[in-house]
Amino acid sequence: MSLSWSVPELMQFREEGLSFHEEVVLPLELFRADPEIRSILPVDVKGVVEFSKRSLTFHLRLAGKMVLPCAVTLEDVDYPFQINTAETFLLSAGTENEDEGEFVHQVENEQIDLIPYLVEAILVEKPMRVVSEKARDSSRLSGKGWTLVNEETSKQQIDPRLEKLKKFFDD
Repeated sequence: MSLSWSVPELMQFREEGLSFHEEVVLPLELFRADPEIRSILPVDVKGVVEFSKRSLTFHLRLAGKMVLPCAVTLEDVDYPFQINTAETFLLSAGTENEDEGEFVHQVENEQIDLIPYLVEAILVEKPMRVVSEKARDSSRLSGKGWTLVNEETSKQQIDPRLEKLKKFFDD
């Protein structure tokens, strides 16, 4: 079974319902929009289809792991994710949805393919930055002319440009 169905194929399950569980390999080319995603392991997709008169709603749970760069060291970091999402497809074009805030998709060529929506959900849920355990554990990262300081040490340090002012208030 794949994550692509024709509408007549889906309508056969209208009475008994449809649930599925697939492991999907998403090619890295699908994630061109975000070059920080270095690789993505196969994604476990569980779903249930909810049938209504004018639409089909796919309730999905995605679980997997992607490799992202560490914000401090740029080393590869395995980032596990678990995403719950719902995608609604209108069966007939031109019908208005009562819920203005609900995102719906039009069915094109009587075919529903979930892969682009899985990629979109993963891209939306990707964190802005991740920090590796190695970078978190190292108390003092430094290089030529710089040191990494955390919030506590930055409060204790006095800006060298303002150090002369300290003497002014000691009088």
